[in-house]
Amino acid sequence: MKRTTLAILALLLFGPSASARVHRGIAVLSSTALPGSGQYLLGSRARGEALMWIDGAVALTWLALSWYGTNRETDARLRAVRDAGADPAFSDIRYYRALERYDNIERQEEDLRREARSRHPGDPEAQHLYFEERRFPAAAGWDWSSDSARFDYWRIRKQARAASLNAGFAAGGLLLGRIVSIVDCAFFAGAGPGSSRAGRLEAGTGERLGSVELRYRF
Repeated sequence: MKRTTLAILALLLFGPSASARVHRGIAVLSSTALPGSGQYLLGSRARGEALMWIDGAVALTWLALSWYGTNRETDARLRAVRDAGADPAFSDIRYYRALERYDNIERQEEDLRREARSRHPGDPEAQHLYFEERRFPAAAGWDWSSDSARFDYWRIRKQARAASLNAGFAAGGLLLGRIVSIVDCAFFAGAGPGSSRAGRLEAGTGERLGSVELRYRF
């Protein structure tokens, strides 16, 4: 990946000024790594620069949200260790969700027993097995010092979840930007009205009755 990035930068800085000398396949490959770079190489420089700026802004947004979400999750877990005596070495995500809902492990286990009885009515052995498979180890017990401490923990984790969700949207934006740049490089960029490479997108009726076709002519 490092070599590819360096090659793209070299093409952008020292590459040929005539867009006709750049193979469209190279431009498509370039856009896969850095959206807009392919357009720049093909001569559509304004469009390429716009796409590169957008990709940079989205990438910074993704990095910031990912960093913030991770740090808020860490803050929440440290708060649970301090105010509830939670086990910081326990990594099961169910554990940290339970810390949001229950004042202590005894309340959580009571709820788990009720769930076992509702799922396996009249079968004590199955109820016991269900409970034992899902209970947390005794060393992972907790007891919140106050309701407000537990609420603060929930609030911080909610912020972490929101940041992680938005980071996921930003990651989707990075992928979408690459798709748009690749399609644009493959069919449209560098193909001005007078260019011999210009393609043409046509719409018309298809062979089947009532059908519509899109055709791209190279």
